[in-house]
Amino acid sequence: MSQNHKRTVEIAYPFGFDSSEKELLNLELFKHKIVNLDKWDTEIPSYEPTEYVETSSVYHVDVHKDEDGEFQLSFKYRSDARDVIRQLRTMMISCTDEDLIEEVNINITKIREPQWRGSTILFLDAPHHLGSYSRKFHIVSENEVGEANVKLYVDFTAYGYSSTLTFTAEWDTERVQKANVIEQHLVDLPTPMMGKIQSIFESVFYSEMFNKPTDEPIISCKFDVVSQHSSECKPSVIEMLKEARDNASSSDKEE
Repeated sequence: MSQNHKRTVEIAYPFGFDSSEKELLNLELFKHKIVNLDKWDTEIPSYEPTEYVETSSVYHVDVHKDEDGEFQLSFKYRSDARDVIRQLRTMMISCTDEDLIEEVNINITKIREPQWRGSTILFLDAPHHLGSYSRKFHIVSENEVGEANVKLYVDFTAYGYSSTLTFTAEWDTERVQKANVIEQHLVDLPTPMMGKIQSIFESVFYSEMFNKPTDEPIISCKFDVVSQHSSECKPSVIEMLKEARDNASSSDKEE
């Protein structure tokens, strides 16, 4: 009987990011090879500013006044130009006929900065799979034919006053597994990668650019199988993640 085993770790931070901060966070994380994606992305988006041309139309009405000479009025909408022409006609002021309103196209070149795309996270320095919809994950281990065996999904959501980093490790099996084997695949194998990613996020959070509070985040963890069986992680499992994060942080400082 096949089973899908999951271990979900949620790391809740007591601070959030507004829209402008998220744009900066997007760029800072990319410097550490971490990208965010929406569910439709099938390739890594560009992080370079791009130029685009915005086209708009204006409508000109020429007004003729004997004592003031000729001048021109401009309108965003043709209907507004027509309304003004009718008012000028009632005032016996010579102007452009309604059928001869001049439309002028204006092209403006603008710069589009990279945008925060979605909550799905990929760490590009780790083996990963980038597919459509929800099939975006890190490859923790492979089976004998080179297919992803243990997968790690990473999600980051940020609101005005809170943010959450979520890891979900998955392992599919053909039969029921012993508890120690499940722990090996869902704890021992993915925890170093989880610690590395958490360490990068927190190094950015606590940098001078964002200067977020350094209070220890709240970590929750649970195991699930497709049979709807669910159990809480042992405290030692959570401590392993903290240790992996600290080890990754120490390694980065040494580099």
